[in-house]
Formats: sequence, C-alpha cells, structure tokens
Amino acid sequence: IGSVMRDEDLADIVVGRDGRLSGPDLAGGLIEGLRKAGRNVIDIGLAPTPVAYFGAYHLRAGSCVAVTGSHNPPDYNGFKIVVGGETLSGDAITDLYERIRDARLHEGVVPGSVAQRDVAADYIQRIADDVQLDRPLKVVVDAGNGVAGDIGPRLLESIGAEVIPLYCDVDGTYPNHHPDPSEPHNLEDLIQTVKRFDADLGLAFDGDGDRLGVVTAQGEIIF
Repeated sequence: IGSVMRDEDLADIVVGRDGRLSGPDLAGGLIEGLRKAGRNVIDIGLAPTPVAYFGAYHLRAGSCVAVTGSHNPPDYNGFKIVVGGETLSGDAITDLYERIRDARLHEGVVPGSVAQRDVAADYIQRIADDVQLDRPLKVVVDAGNGVAGDIGPRLLESIGAEVIPLYCDVDGTYPNHHPDPSEPHNLEDLIQTVKRFDADLGLAFDGDGDRLGVVTAQGEIIF
C-alpha cells in the first residue's frame, strides 16, 4: 500500500480499526509497513469504517485503511483501502498481491512518521452542525458489540435524540449476537427493546458501522 502511494506521490495515510481481537496486531503491522515505505501515518485507533473515510478527508490525507472484518465472523479480518480518494478493488487488489510476490516494494530512506489522533468529536460536530432532529425521538441503538457502540449513541444524542444503548460496549468476541443487521434473527433483541421502552425507532449497526438495520416502533424491519 505504501509503494502504491509512493508511485502516486502521496505522503499521508489514516489508519483506523474495528473492535476485533486481531485488530491491534494487524493495525500495528500495517503501520510498521507503511512507515517502512516512507509514508506518514495518522493512527485514529478504534473507529467505524465511515469515520476512517471521514478522517482521510478531514485530516487532508486522502488515503486510509480501515482494518476490519466488516460483518463477517469474529475470526475474520481484512483491510478496506482508499488511496488518493480511490477505493482499491478488483485489479488494484491483485496488483498488491503481485507487488508482494515480485518484491516490488519501495523502502523509504527514512521511516515515515506516526501520530495518534481522535477524530470522533470532529465527525460528530460535522454532522450535528448540518443535521438536527425536528422533534425529540427515542432511539434504541444496537451496536452488536461492534465499533459503532461508542460513537453511534454520542452522534445521535448530538442531533437531539434520546438514546437507549443495547450491546454498545465494544467486544470483539461479539458475545450477544453477530453484528450483521441484514440477518433478521440478529434484530430480535432490538425489536423487543424498542417495544419495551416504547421507542420511536431502533437502529442496528454491523461490526464496522457501515451497515444499518432499521426497526419501526411497531417492531417491523425496514430493509
């Protein structure tokens, strides 16, 4: 990834990760490799994938990697990669493999820098300045112990919602249910909680916070 950035004359990259147990090791290795290629890393730590994308924009890096297994089982992990504003997919991923295979890897004369930044407050501010609820809403948020559990409720409160958190402590073992809101059985606890608290809405996030499940006050799933 650092070598691709060097070819495109890009210096800075944001790295964030979800709450999986393998995240710290993989993010650490990634940061080490990026610095070895002479790239400057901004480590935003635990962050939903959309917040990593926001970080790349907000910190004027233009590139980022979210270390995440998304909605897959807890023992999976991977990278979502943006270089110079372009998401790497298809042939670009194959090219990464071929670079590794052929040892076409750039090594910087001096290692790149690394800095820690928390962009959560900036992300929340950016949205709250733009969006506010017209009337009070009571919202149940089920993060499925994924990485959206911290920022999701804070964001909704900042736009005027009353939030009832459900499984919002980040735990990479996903002890309560798998964080994939596209599967109706993962929304059963959310539906019950919405009804119990007479809430207006239920929201469920996947493991890295870029998929949303929506449940009405009556407990119906909106796909």
